Amino acid sequence: MSFTHWRQRGALAVAGLAVTAIAVPGLSAASAAKVPGPTLKLEIAQRSFKAFSFRGRVGFDPGMWLAALGSPLEFDVQRAAYTKPVTLTQVIHPPYGGEVRRPLPPGLLDHWAGLSRFATLTMKNSAGKVVISRDVSFCPNSFDPARVNPASPPTTPYPMQCGFNPFTVSQVWGVQKGWAAEPVPFIGGKLPLGVYHVTETINPQYTRLFNIPASDATGTVKVTVVKQPRCCPQPGCCGRSARQPSHRVRQGQRPPAVPTLKNPPAAALPDLVALPAWQITVRHQKHGNIDLLAFSASVWIGGNSQLDVEGFRSNASPIMKAYQYFWQNGHVIGRARAGTMGFDSKKGHNHWHFEQFARYTLLNAHKSLVVRSHKVGFCIAPVDPINLLIPHAVWNPGFTGFFGQCGSPSAMWVTEKLPIGWDDTYQQAIAGQAFDITHVPNGTYYIEVTANPEKILYETTTSNDVSFRKVILGGTPGHRTVKVPAWHGIDPEH
Repeated sequence: MSFTHWRQRGALAVAGLAVTAIAVPGLSAASAAKVPGPTLKLEIAQRSFKAFSFRGRVGFDPGMWLAALGSPLEFDVQRAAYTKPVTLTQVIHPPYGGEVRRPLPPGLLDHWAGLSRFATLTMKNSAGKVVISRDVSFCPNSFDPARVNPASPPTTPYPMQCGFNPFTVSQVWGVQKGWAAEPVPFIGGKLPLGVYHVTETINPQYTRLFNIPASDATGTVKVTVVKQPRCCPQPGCCGRSARQPSHRVRQGQRPPAVPTLKNPPAAALPDLVALPAWQITVRHQKHGNIDLLAFSASVWIGGNSQLDVEGFRSNASPIMKAYQYFWQNGHVIGRARAGTMGFDSKKGHNHWHFEQFARYTLLNAHKSLVVRSHKVGFCIAPVDPINLLIPHAVWNPGFTGFFGQCGSPSAMWVTEKLPIGWDDTYQQAIAGQAFDITHVPNGTYYIEVTANPEKILYETTTSNDVSFRKVILGGTPGHRTVKVPAWHGIDPEH
């Protein structure tokens, strides 16, 4: 289980937790009546996971998300003057259009920090003893919101935090339609090793207020606390990828629903281009007594639009269904199913991989298969500028994720993008990813790099999806050599 970033609001300490409790008056039957507002539901990202303990301390993201379905969950929080009390109003967006403003009891406010005593979080150890039982506030303006299904709008208009300034006059809180936020994004403190069950339950005043069925108002996850691997002094750094997750998005208007397209226009398509392999070396691995041919491989994006691949999880599945989104004139115009994403927990990864991005093979002089790389998953992100003077090139690429874009184990949604003009480069240097040439005879070979190998991604052309780099193997077992002729006069190696 990777450790999420620390967030001041919503973080829950195991020991000495202090939560502001504001008395909430009993809600009348009229207040509890059904209104044409959003359908709220607790979604569970994963049923069980491991959390690492370092010197007795542990921190983890429980991965329990409050989803707003059908319409946004939105509130206006304001005061007419500094001498006036703060008021809370739900802004409902019914399906027939317009707005319905619903005043709510001001006692529901935890000052400017969110909805007071929104949920109860309980943690029990394997003996059934309660180690945490606390009411927690909920800031709908999650720092790290997530889309919950492929029909969700691509952006959220709401801020990424609730305010803390005492001179605040007004705020807008919200969870976008088809999006989710975590009432408790982080739990940290001292815990013995062992198995725990964490349960989050929306409190009755809110289930009545928002008409949340009991089955949608509670969720439980199993957490196994184990020793931190001895690779670094700080919890969470082992196996942490340089590309780290989150989903910060730009503000904007609520977009329309995204249609499914079977024949997207060329103007909305990227062009995946496989570059020849480079940084080609040989090395001997004493463990296993094998010889490896290591290399770097790059795929860059040309064409008319960025590559945008997004994965969505449902029913706590370990596999996400992936979709390609099509952009035109700065807007998403459609989507199509495009493969899968799987979570890679191995050291140096610890993120979600799109599994159909590229393939690497070693071919003989007749270009027949000799060895296939086992590298099949990719966290897609811009690495190197390749051609920034072509039309539509992005000079300064950004991410929807504040910490990257390839997701954590508790993610419900992952978005991986590669803008026009940039490549994604991977170094294949370890056994399984590099080519095992232990029993490959000396001679002439080709490293084949194939983009979009299963042809499931839509692009302007597939004519440049494959590249070949000639290599000449020599030497003796344990002391192999490689010569790499220049490619069109470029990059002679060794």
